Amino acid sequence: MDIHIRQVAEDEFEEWSRAEARGFGFYADDEYVERSRWMAELDRTFAAFDDGKIVGTATTRSAGLTIPGGEAALGFVDDVSVLPTHRRQGIMTRVMRAQLRQMRERGEPVAALSASESSIYERIGYGIATWADFWTIGRLHTAFKIEPRGGGRLEFVSADKARAEWPKLHGRVAPRWAGMVRYPASYWRAALRDAVEQRRGMSEFFHVAYVRGAKVAGLVSYRMSERTVAVVFMLGEDPEVEAELWRFCFGIDLVTEIRAFHRPTDDPIPWRLEDPRRLERRTQDHMWLRLVDVQAALESRKYDCEGEITLRVKDDFCDWNDGAYRLEAGPEGASCSRAKADPDVELSVAELAAVYLGGNSFGRLARAGRVRELTKGATQRADRLFRTERQAWWLEL
Repeated sequence: MDIHIRQVAEDEFEEWSRAEARGFGFYADDEYVERSRWMAELDRTFAAFDDGKIVGTATTRSAGLTIPGGEAALGFVDDVSVLPTHRRQGIMTRVMRAQLRQMRERGEPVAALSASESSIYERIGYGIATWADFWTIGRLHTAFKIEPRGGGRLEFVSADKARAEWPKLHGRVAPRWAGMVRYPASYWRAALRDAVEQRRGMSEFFHVAYVRGAKVAGLVSYRMSERTVAVVFMLGEDPEVEAELWRFCFGIDLVTEIRAFHRPTDDPIPWRLEDPRRLERRTQDHMWLRLVDVQAALESRKYDCEGEITLRVKDDFCDWNDGAYRLEAGPEGASCSRAKADPDVELSVAELAAVYLGGNSFGRLARAGRVRELTKGATQRADRLFRTERQAWWLEL
């Protein structure tokens, strides 16, 4: 087959959107195509063409990523699909290679995605940078041992009000939490559109705000299905606000079960419960990160203490990254340069992405056989450098 990879034109977008949906196993209606177009940047929307027909898709969304001590320009990868008729022919690999080249040209040191299948993306250099918990708890077991003191009040808000307040609240919280994505306005608009296919058989969103003074200090957007509350999005300016929102969700009448998606693995709420064992928790990989430019990425973040380490980074997919790097780092920033000295640690670019935000450790990956310690004590030294106060987390829209 003679497959061509390129960006799509405006008059090709509808075909692109319908092909993307078909690759995931469903039909795209006109509303789906319209919502996809809101978010698309045509010069970042890639397709694989076979005899003029679109058989593979991927898009990049220009965004920002909170990293320890700052923010990095992010190429957020989405809508990666290949038609069932064209799988296992290297199409996805070629499309994603084109994406990464474009990110490098644009000066985006990192890329990220949410993986529909966890066995695909490591060979392209993505590593698991954040994990998330899925919660289930019976309402009878939601009593708090430690009551929250948020200092505000709860109120239902309209969908329009929620759409206006969510980006503002997120904009205040995200800079303090590594792993958070700064979404463009178009992405917020599409995510909160609350289309029927987004509901998966549940109700439309209920939106509840926690108001302190004249400001919305927290929000929860949840759905109902018979006697179940499904918490889809929740965020508060501080732990007390989030605890107030959880107390509200746990106390909704005529409910027997509360479920929540993509919660931080170090969320303090289990420590507030009278009987934390009753909270069932299932942990799953969440954000997959890729260092597009290793040197720029390492220099972009700040580190927990003063120190230095030499890393041998293997990258077969983006060969411009392959090599050894000398990192001299501290709380005020870092310098990174190509190194000729013997490395202290050897790892792939996927493993480096996994530890980059502080969501994993060099030591754990070394014990798993995924990182090689070449200088005694080097993984401990690296872990002290890359350590963060909180586990990295991502509020996925």
